[in-house]
Amino acid sequence: MGTYHSRWYKDLDLFLIFVVLAICAASVVAISSATHTSGNGYAIKQMAFIGIGLVAMIFFIRTDYRLLVRHVEIPYWFVILLLIVVLFLPEIKGAHAWIPIGPFSLQPSELFKVVFVLMMAKFLANEDEDENGHRPDPLRNYLFLAAYGILGIGLIVIEPDLGQTMILMALIGSAMFVHLPSKVFWSLALVAVIFIVIFFSVVAVYPDETLAIFKAWNEKGILEDHQYKRFLTFIHPEDDLAGGGYQVYQAKVAIGSGQLFGKGLYQGSQTQGNWVPEQQTDFIFTVIGEELGFVGSVAVIFLYFLMFYRIIMNGLRAGDRTGMYICAMVAGMFTFQLFENIGMSLQLMPMTGVTLPFISYGGSSVLANFMLIGIVLNIGFRRRKLSFRNA
Repeated sequence: MGTYHSRWYKDLDLFLIFVVLAICAASVVAISSATHTSGNGYAIKQMAFIGIGLVAMIFFIRTDYRLLVRHVEIPYWFVILLLIVVLFLPEIKGAHAWIPIGPFSLQPSELFKVVFVLMMAKFLANEDEDENGHRPDPLRNYLFLAAYGILGIGLIVIEPDLGQTMILMALIGSAMFVHLPSKVFWSLALVAVIFIVIFFSVVAVYPDETLAIFKAWNEKGILEDHQYKRFLTFIHPEDDLAGGGYQVYQAKVAIGSGQLFGKGLYQGSQTQGNWVPEQQTDFIFTVIGEELGFVGSVAVIFLYFLMFYRIIMNGLRAGDRTGMYICAMVAGMFTFQLFENIGMSLQLMPMTGVTLPFISYGGSSVLANFMLIGIVLNIGFRRRKLSFRNA
């Protein structure tokens, strides 16, 4: 027992825990400022969410991640059941995404990210021989993983929740970075980059013509109304000032007015005037940008990069390929959320419901994020050196 506890304190990544707690501290301060005029209820709830998340993180640190992966089907089907149940509940903010539980709401799609990370790691890293010397059939693994993924992601698309769908796509891409041979991955990445560059170039040069195409798709039923409005907000936010365009416009004003050092906590005119809708959740970065300025924003982003670095280092030192896959997916998912959330606040990315990890208000999001960090710490706790990339 003594040896176990000695190894616990020696191998636990305390620096990663410190960085995550620093980001959480920034969350409480930003949410407190964003909701200052309506009391401290949101900030107090966020602290409660963080406390619950820390308890969950400790549980996942102490529970061998290989055991979690081995029995992931049990929580997977439980979350699938929740994703089905939520479809029969009333809409909240235009989506069937939350299950009311007293004063709180549970978002099953957040929990699905956790089980899907474990599920992907289980099938992609399943290369061990059985007692008869037979290796698993890769095609069978891929088919099972595709079936599990399509079922869960399909239910999330039906809600509809574009933000969570995009996060899951980023998660899958991160896993492919590790799993696919280098030449195959970089060939696919090059195709994706070319497509993205062409898309944004066309939007920049021919915005009206691009929007006309999306409008025609909307009229033909190819795009839903809310999907078309997201493109409208991204291309011409001033044409949708009664909807999402208003958020983007006010977000840019808030961040721009912060300039170098910001206006000071609780001093931002946009923030304290509640000019930015949902500023405690999806648009929390506008509070940081206005009241802490460029310097404060860079400091927060730097904390995120420290977190990404530590997650990747735990992956580099993972004791097996399962741990390596998990760390890669967690790092990739958080990285995507950071760029998408900040990008949509600056009108550099389409507006979605992607939260800023550990900072945006929300119990389900905070809980899921702490679960994933707990698993990463678990992997680092049982580490040994292993190459991170596929040869």
